[in-house]
Amino acid sequence: MKQRTQFIQIRVTEEEARLIREKSTAYFSISHFVRSAISEFSNIDVKQKLRLLEELSNFYRESRTDLAHIGGNLNQSVKRVNELAIAGLLSSSYISQVLFPEIEKTRKALDSFHRLLLSLTKKASSI
Repeated sequence: MKQRTQFIQIRVTEEEARLIREKSTAYFSISHFVRSAISEFSNIDVKQKLRLLEELSNFYRESRTDLAHIGGNLNQSVKRVNELAIAGLLSSSYISQVLFPEIEKTRKALDSFHRLLLSLTKKASSI
């Protein structure tokens, strides 16, 4: 192993020093922590992975919100259809021939979307 003979000093704020000490507790020393950080974050692949995972995370959050709204709207629609059907204002043939096929298409599209997200996540985490 190469002998470490060079000494580097840096100025940091009290908050930065506290943060460095706190983050380095899992390492042998602050020096080990700094060397590891430099090694990891100077690696382009690691940066790309982190960026990809961040983008995927943002996409998940946005998609989750959108899907929650879609699910809420679909539930309200089905509830209204049931109310109309019970009141006799909506024929059972309309429900079975028009609404259920559309609901099934929506369900299949959501299942496909979910599978795509899982596939992307697996790919991103294996890179």
